[in-house]
Amino acid sequence: MKGKRIAAFALTLVLGASAAQPALAADWQSKNPLIAHALGEADGKIETNSKEAFLTSWQNGFRAVEADFTYTSDGTLVVRHDFEKDGSYYRLEIKPSGSLVMDTKTFTSTPAVYEQTPMTAVDLLYLMQEYPDMYLITDTKTTDKAQVQRQFRDLVNIANNIGSPEILSRIIPQLYNKEMLSWIKEIYPFENWIFTLYLYANPNYGDIANFCAANGIDTVTLHIDRAKKENISKLKAKGLKVYAHTVNRYRIFEDALAAGVDGIYTDRIKPYELSWVGLTNSIRTTEQTVTVKGKEAKLTTLAIFGTPYAPLRQMAQLGKRFSAEYKKDAGTLNLTVGKTLTTMGNEMLMDHSGHLVTKKADFKLLIGGKESGIQCFYVDGEVYAPVEQILALLQ
Repeated sequence: MKGKRIAAFALTLVLGASAAQPALAADWQSKNPLIAHALGEADGKIETNSKEAFLTSWQNGFRAVEADFTYTSDGTLVVRHDFEKDGSYYRLEIKPSGSLVMDTKTFTSTPAVYEQTPMTAVDLLYLMQEYPDMYLITDTKTTDKAQVQRQFRDLVNIANNIGSPEILSRIIPQLYNKEMLSWIKEIYPFENWIFTLYLYANPNYGDIANFCAANGIDTVTLHIDRAKKENISKLKAKGLKVYAHTVNRYRIFEDALAAGVDGIYTDRIKPYELSWVGLTNSIRTTEQTVTVKGKEAKLTTLAIFGTPYAPLRQMAQLGKRFSAEYKKDAGTLNLTVGKTLTTMGNEMLMDHSGHLVTKKADFKLLIGGKESGIQCFYVDGEVYAPVEQILALLQ
C-alpha cells in the first residue's frame, strides 16, 4: 500500500526479539496460485523432496509446497515419493542396493541427485518452524486406513514434540477418497483440506463437489488433462477452488486459467513469473513513510514473516545514521551508530534481477560490536533488516 505511514518507534524496543508470526489467512489459495511440486526445483533438479528444494522454493517466493511421504524399513516417516526400483531411485540418480526400502541411516546419508539433502518428516517440520509463512500440502500416497492414520499421527506428534503445534494449522492434507476425511479427523482436525482426483478413473464432479461443500473441503485438485471448463464449472458451482497438476508450461497454465482453475502444482514456474500469465505475485515491495527524529523519509519495504523489512542502505541515512563493516571471514556485519555509511563492499554480491529472491543472511548482525540477534535477509542481494528494530537505534 503505497504511502502507508509507519509511526516513530519506541526506544524501549528490545533488539533481537523474535519476529511476529505472520497472520495467515484461512483463504490460503488467494495468495498462492502456485504450489511447488515435490518441494520444488533446486539447481535445475525437480522431484527431489530435498531440503534445498524447500529453501529454494521459499527464496523464490513460493508460500505453498507439496511433499511426498513414505516410511523407511525401520519405521521413520520420510519425505520421499517411494522406494520402488523404477520410481524415486531412477529420478534421484541413486542406485539401490540390498533391500529397496532403505533404513533411516541409509536414507539420510544418501544424497538426492548426488548432492541434495534428503529429509525425514522431522527435518521438514523443523523447516516449517523456521519458515512460519509456508503451507505444506501432503501427498501421503496410501489409501489404507491404518497407514493413513499412522502418517498423520506421526506428523501431529512431530509438531508437538518440536514445540510447534501451530505448524498443524499450515498442514493441508490431500484426500484421495471420501473415507480418508473421517480417518484423519480422528487424529487431528486440520483447518484446510484438498480433495485430489488422481485415483478416480471416472470422477463424478457434481457428487464430489457436493461432498466437499458439505464437509468443509474448499479445494479440489485434478490432473491438467481434466482441467476442462465443463468439469471445473461443476466444482466451482459449489464455491470450490480448483488446482491442476503438474504444469510446467506457461501456455498450458494460461489455458488452465481460462478454463477456470485457481492455481497449479508446478516444478518450474516461479512466482516472479506470474505476470507472464496475467497474475500478480503476492511477494512485492511497498513504499512506506517513516518518521525518525521528527523527519519523514520513504523506505522500500518487504514483508517477511509478517514484519516490514527495508534495505540497510536506506535506513543508514536516517536519524543518527550508522556505518556498516562487513567481515567475511568472521561472518559479521557491524553497525556503528553515529557514523556515515560509505559502502558495505562488493562482498555483499548485489543482484538487481528484480525477482525479489529472498534468502536468510549468512552473517551475524552486530550493533556496536555486540550481537543483536537480528536476522537479516538478502533480497536480490541487497541487505534487508527489520524496520522497527533498526530505526529504534536512530531516534
